Amino acid sequence: MERKDIEERLKWDTTSIYKNDEDFYKDIEEVKKLAKLLTGFKGRLTKDLETFKEFIKLDEKFSRKMEKAYVYASLRSDEDTRVTKYQEMNQIATNTYVLTGEALSFVRPELLATDYELIKQYLEDSEISYLKHYFDDIYRFKDHTLDEKSEKIIASFAKTGQNPRSTYMIFSNADMSFPHVNKDGEDIEITDANFVNLQQDKDRNFRREVYEKYYKTYRQFSNTLASTLDGDFSAHNTEAKLRNFDSARQMSLFANNLSEDIYDNLLEVVHDNADIHRDYTSLRKEFLGVDDLGFHDIYMPLVKDYERKIDFDEAKEIVLEAIKPLGEEYVKVAREGFDTGWFDVCPNKGKRGGAYSSGAYDTQPFILLNYTNTIDDVFTVIHELGHSMHSYYTRSTQKYQYGSYSIFLAEIASTTNELLLLDYLLKNSKSEEETAYLLNYFVNQFKSTVFRQTMFAEFEHKVNKLVEAGEAIPAERLHGIYKELNEELFGKDIQVDEYISAEWARIPHFYMFYYVFQYATGFMSAVALSQNILHGTDDQRQAYLNFLKAGESEYPIEVLKKAGVDMTNKASMQKAMDVARKALKDLREAIL
Repeated sequence: MERKDIEERLKWDTTSIYKNDEDFYKDIEEVKKLAKLLTGFKGRLTKDLETFKEFIKLDEKFSRKMEKAYVYASLRSDEDTRVTKYQEMNQIATNTYVLTGEALSFVRPELLATDYELIKQYLEDSEISYLKHYFDDIYRFKDHTLDEKSEKIIASFAKTGQNPRSTYMIFSNADMSFPHVNKDGEDIEITDANFVNLQQDKDRNFRREVYEKYYKTYRQFSNTLASTLDGDFSAHNTEAKLRNFDSARQMSLFANNLSEDIYDNLLEVVHDNADIHRDYTSLRKEFLGVDDLGFHDIYMPLVKDYERKIDFDEAKEIVLEAIKPLGEEYVKVAREGFDTGWFDVCPNKGKRGGAYSSGAYDTQPFILLNYTNTIDDVFTVIHELGHSMHSYYTRSTQKYQYGSYSIFLAEIASTTNELLLLDYLLKNSKSEEETAYLLNYFVNQFKSTVFRQTMFAEFEHKVNKLVEAGEAIPAERLHGIYKELNEELFGKDIQVDEYISAEWARIPHFYMFYYVFQYATGFMSAVALSQNILHGTDDQRQAYLNFLKAGESEYPIEVLKKAGVDMTNKASMQKAMDVARKALKDLREAIL
């Protein structure tokens, strides 16, 4: 379908940002002028209070215009990637962002070179006193920021440090090719994109053939990919030493002011509850009726032949019913979002795939979908709406400098929304098959997001400890570490073979360095919060709404504590495990 053939009500409203493209170009020129004015503050940024305040105001104006222009160009280019005009516009926005960022790179070093006592005096001024936490956060990095000459040297090696990740992405997405398989006379090339779908084929021999050919390819190139991983980890470890951190993990978590105890507690709680994952594996073996369960069986659905078609208008009403526990105002804002151009619903030729939530401080939220009327699509709608409502409440409540939220918190509101939908659908299930499907959806999400991502996090940490100690990480060593982790997590009811031992080589998130653990903590937090919303008090529900409004006005772990979840406490993680264990018990009763 071409975009012009889609109803306007099913498209997002980018005219709420700019009435026309010319307004975008006007803002780009204004951004460049503002950047030039800001560079004039170099060397005198904190000269006196009035200069300091002037810079803050000008910097905010610059940043807000830049973000607004960047979002507009990004949205328009994603509508139809074949339209050259908008691809060029997106490139202009990106280039402007990079160039102005380079021009203003003096700001943070100059601030950190200033005695913070002087900044504290400035912040007593009522006009900017609200920025105390903002500058406290900047000055946390003072002991880990080097002199200007050293910072320039580190910056000059930034591209070199990114090369392992870039090489991996190019190699795995462009240069690496997979074998073909034959299915009912059709020749099919295995790809990263179709692998999971092929692993859901009912023909077990076909699944095994796909699985072995796929991982044999990764194993074939595992020496190269071990080298790129070593290069990436080594770059982070080198920077951590230069910046006076005790470890690269400490440096990574320091960005969000997180204690390393959170990471260690997560690994411990998952190990303590690994029986849930093993029991789910056993249930799969029992359901499929096989004696030799293999990793080519793990994507097979545990609910046979369930399908429910839900058009977008019905999805909208289901979502609005599901979020009612969050109160009338939340539902009212969400309904307005559906009716005032937040969503771009339908697939069209050239449209970017997948789904996301976007927007800037001075725009409404925008949600890209590729909706195809499946029940999974309804979960995607409410997930992305969760992101957008989080952004809406944060931006509506906080000053610009606090108008976003930490990556540590980023997936909580979206997942909480999914769990509210799950509860609603289970309570209104139309059949035993639908109930089983929904229970399996939750257990499988928990397995994938908590157990699997934590296994990734443990692998990442084990490997990094070797790099940190100056030890080599050849492919065979990585295969061995990964195999042991799978054996411990999956248990005795599945064969951990040489193929799955090479799975580490296909995971791009290992090049995001100590990132994946946040998927698990975010999901566990959402489980606890959804329980509070559904079964708790009005005060607990209000605490969640306050969480959505907090933005970056406090450190993320404190924001989450006030919402009712303490991720520094293993008991909070265990509560999520208890919910998963109960859901698995219900699933077993539903399908056997």
